[in-house]
Amino acid sequence: YGDNDWGNNGDHFPGDSTQWVDNDNDGYGDNQSGNNPDAFPNDGTQWADQDGDGYGDNQSGNDPDRFPSDSSQWSDQDGDGYGDNQLGANPDAFPTDSTQWEDTDGDGYGDNQAGNDPDLFPNDSSQWADSDGDGFGDNASGINGDQCPFTPLGQSVDENGCSDSQRDSDNDGIMDHNDVCPGTFAGQTVDN
Repeated sequence: YGDNDWGNNGDHFPGDSTQWVDNDNDGYGDNQSGNNPDAFPNDGTQWADQDGDGYGDNQSGNDPDRFPSDSSQWSDQDGDGYGDNQLGANPDAFPTDSTQWEDTDGDGYGDNQAGNDPDLFPNDSSQWADSDGDGFGDNASGINGDQCPFTPLGQSVDENGCSDSQRDSDNDGIMDHNDVCPGTFAGQTVDN
């Protein structure tokens, strides 16, 4: 290869005997055994791959590695800093939602309370929401399920998530908070 890089078989690196060709013209030689080899000899936008995962480190290049020092992650389509590879380190449980990335209990609702569809019970896979704010989950069949899901705001609830306005302890058809005769036996006639 001659030192005249524009001639036939021109040397692209006349000052470096270990490199002579640069097919993609990015300034890095194609000889993998030479100095400063091009990890992507056919892509002029990429030349280095620090972690060896096959994705280039140049963030402005084609198909960049969003995690250049972590070989188990390379993509982060929602840009939240957690990798899309579910088998890699620190995987994103919600790769298309930048507001959520972790789901401790695996119920499909994210742990970030400020994110989309947050899990109000991040350590209980049977519950995720509490519409009436009484501390009992909306899934009635889950752990600590709310048997009275529409408790009025501010009312005290029992172990089933029910307030006096939602409970008829004596089954007489009159809710406890309006029942002037609590303890009426079932089947007895009552008035309103």
